[in-house]
Amino acid sequence: MPMDRRLSQRKEVILRALIEEYVRTAEPVASKGISDRLASVLGSGYASATVRHELAALEEEGLIYQPHISAGRMPTDLGYRYFVERLMGDSQLSLDEQRLIGHQFYQVQRQLDEWVRLTASVMAQALQSAAIITPPRSAIAQIKHFELLSLYETIALIVLVLADGSVQQERLALDAPYRQEELSHIARRLNEAFDGADAESVRRRAAQMDYDLSGDERLIVDSLIRMLNQASLSLPEAVYHEGLANLLRRDEFTRGDPERIRDVVEALERNSFIPAIAPQVMAGEGVQVIIGGESGADALKDMSVVAARYGARGRPSGLLGVVGPTRMQYGRAVAVVRYLTQVLNDLLAETYSEPYSEPYASPSDAPDAASETTDRKTSASGEDEPHG
Repeated sequence: MPMDRRLSQRKEVILRALIEEYVRTAEPVASKGISDRLASVLGSGYASATVRHELAALEEEGLIYQPHISAGRMPTDLGYRYFVERLMGDSQLSLDEQRLIGHQFYQVQRQLDEWVRLTASVMAQALQSAAIITPPRSAIAQIKHFELLSLYETIALIVLVLADGSVQQERLALDAPYRQEELSHIARRLNEAFDGADAESVRRRAAQMDYDLSGDERLIVDSLIRMLNQASLSLPEAVYHEGLANLLRRDEFTRGDPERIRDVVEALERNSFIPAIAPQVMAGEGVQVIIGGESGADALKDMSVVAARYGARGRPSGLLGVVGPTRMQYGRAVAVVRYLTQVLNDLLAETYSEPYSEPYASPSDAPDAASETTDRKTSASGEDEPHG
């Protein structure tokens, strides 16, 4: 069903109760269990016959299904999508959890690699699932600094340091031999001209100073443009992941098909699903929830990804998130990913001496998770997702 069409309040209450119970037990949910639970909380209006009727209607809508006739019902990907967008209550980390995470980051060295690895570890531990993170890099490669090193007579090495800290190297055959002092002088001159420039800016600035460039300097400029273009096209070289063992302990895997488990493990270890989710995550705002087949990655057709971009647009940025079965505590996953995104934004702001986003002082000031995915409201039951 289209997500712009709302279910009745009673259907929403029943769907939410079913999903919460299934997330808790990993077992198909019977109508009697839902009826007993809702009747005890909400009173009349949720008799067994009524619940059975509404469950049949939800099944017709494609939000739930029955694995076999005698079994209870389970959510479909569409059911989870409706839950995430319409029914999921806001969830935030407790102050104790925030302090614990802050203490862990305070203890590590002030190095980007350490922050990235710790973020993956914290996500995996907090959600008992698999976590992924890519180091920050610029979507459009920009020059921070480059050096020209003499290798042998007319052969030089260009060592290009990009704004995101990554390094590119390329050998270049020049027309004339140069001493190292001469190459260093050329590098200083061109660094001043191309400071902070991307490939198009280098091309434009070089055209303006064309008469002042020697033939070998034009070769160097062409090499810089080629290296910048190549860096902009490439995917992140490193993807850190943690918590694969957590994932394999979930019921879906302990009871699952070994071949299917092998496909998921291979996709996670090789990071082969990253190209499928990266465009959506990097282009989006806030936390993105990608459910089952929405990822477009066949290996993750019954898995969900809760991920976000960290870092500001136009500055080095990466993605972080968690991967788990569609039977996921989505509210808590959104809260963990959202909070760690803010932590990394604050750390990057210190590194680059420029704010990435407006800081907030306490959890009550944090952005509402509902505004980060889609508009959603808590159902009439007033219950949030189970934790633990």
